[in-house]
Amino acid sequence: MRPTRLLAWATVACLPLCAQFGTPAAPDVVLAGEFHTAIPAAQVLANLDSYYQEQVGRKLEAVLPEIAPGERYEVWRDMWVYFAGGDGQLTVTMKRPTEASTETLAKGWMLQFAARAAQDAAVTFQELPPMRNAGGAIYGSRRELARMLEDEPEFRAVPTWQHAGLMVSVSRLARVTLGDPGPKGAHPFTAGAPTAEAAKQLAAKVGRLRTEACVCAVYSESAEVGSDLRRLAEDKSVNISSTAVPGLVMLDGDPKQIETALRADPVNQRRLAAVSGWYDVKYRIEASYTRVTIRWSELAGYARPGGTFTAARELGSSTAAAVKPAGPGRFLESRIKLAPLKPGAYRISIEGETAGGAKAAIDRRDYWFDGELFDEL
Repeated sequence: MRPTRLLAWATVACLPLCAQFGTPAAPDVVLAGEFHTAIPAAQVLANLDSYYQEQVGRKLEAVLPEIAPGERYEVWRDMWVYFAGGDGQLTVTMKRPTEASTETLAKGWMLQFAARAAQDAAVTFQELPPMRNAGGAIYGSRRELARMLEDEPEFRAVPTWQHAGLMVSVSRLARVTLGDPGPKGAHPFTAGAPTAEAAKQLAAKVGRLRTEACVCAVYSESAEVGSDLRRLAEDKSVNISSTAVPGLVMLDGDPKQIETALRADPVNQRRLAAVSGWYDVKYRIEASYTRVTIRWSELAGYARPGGTFTAARELGSSTAAAVKPAGPGRFLESRIKLAPLKPGAYRISIEGETAGGAKAAIDRRDYWFDGELFDEL
């Protein structure tokens, strides 16, 4: 039997029964786990601090930050954790929106949490109604996400290494996660809430039209073409037969080898050469200017955390004349040719000039470039 066919049948064997034979899938839930302990809250948190430093190399406040009195959010596993004391006992409740296929895994995470927090405390589980999600995309960073929800005092911005941005509610199971930038710098986002209608309303609020001046998105044109080729290679690597058993995937090649072949194609080589060194900025302004200048600078010796750097070296600038605001939800765009940027920190600033010659600083943002994507610092 051919290796691809063996692998395909092995894939089917690993699928849940509902995927193999079409049986109804179990519904998604909010998994709640609770345990009680006589250990003081301060000691429980100290135990968790050691646990997180061992497991993820980060301290308690980075992994389980407090978002309200007696309430924390675990960034690592994406779950709410509540601490309530009384009668010499501490009650700890964990809540995590969980897909049916990963509920067993989520229970394991909660058991690990309890074991390290309170010396193998017994955990009782309960299934609650699921969180509903709605999504979209925005040209904006975690800063814009916070602005879009500034009239919702229940939401807190939570620092995270898991997402490009995270806002969490302290009064209900609701949150907004911002994904890494996608095509042309747009960030996908997911809004979760207890009901589908509430999720849609939250998503609409995050995606509402904006007018504030900003450096809204930055992207590399060569990275855009590279992403297109990568997606094409992944599509070509998987052949799904219309006559196959549902869920049967026939693997038809290595995506990396296919991408290498695509990049070697003369047509794609010309595409890549044409965009090499070209970078784009999507921006907004609030007033009309006779001239708008966008400057790029490299922040040498940039150190995280703290945001310190040893020197700012200007790389180049682009200028546009007679510039007017594009309107709510729309953007202006600047394109510049630079020597291909190395991974590092970069500053992009916008300056406007009025008819009288006065200059005004419009916005300034710092980004970390990993060779493909720009992530705001």
